[in-house]
Amino acid sequence: MSTPDGRNGIRIRHLDVPDSQQAILDAWKKNPKPSKTYNTDHGRERGRMSFDVEMPGKEALVEMVRKQVESLATEYNYAGRNISLASSQILLYFEGEGCPVHCDDQDAADQDYGLGTVMFNWANQLVALLYLSTEGRDFEGGKLHFPNADLYVDAVAGKLVTFPGHFKYKHGVTAIQSGARSLLQTTWRFDL
Repeated sequence: MSTPDGRNGIRIRHLDVPDSQQAILDAWKKNPKPSKTYNTDHGRERGRMSFDVEMPGKEALVEMVRKQVESLATEYNYAGRNISLASSQILLYFEGEGCPVHCDDQDAADQDYGLGTVMFNWANQLVALLYLSTEGRDFEGGKLHFPNADLYVDAVAGKLVTFPGHFKYKHGVTAIQSGARSLLQTTWRFDL
């Protein structure tokens, strides 16, 4: 799928995934971690969400996403480059939580370049979001929004949204009105 105004870096596919919503909620209840607040690259709060719920089957989901990202490599001019997983985490958003617009392609570089410095990896990063819950069934609100493309993405379990992490693909999540929104967020790097 191309974005409506010609920015054609957003890809949406549908995968067959097991119903994981209850397993994620059960795992979180066994080891509830307080929701954390993170800042965007411009210092604004990203919002509150629970990160990295440990759940059975997460590794299989990551491998499923890896295969999809590898199959998209040529579309992003990454053909022939080695792929590596930079991060993977289960995100669990509860009522009232969301995330303001931000870009994912940033690494804190305080130790090497000074306090508050952010380094961008423009040429080698893809973000892949795999929905594990469905809007209207598991939660209300919580739409993924790409303002540069004027695109809102509805959440359906198994929907995989892939896009470059750089500033052209800034995105955010509207506040959850009820229920809980869960997804697997993975970040992939390609050798330069």
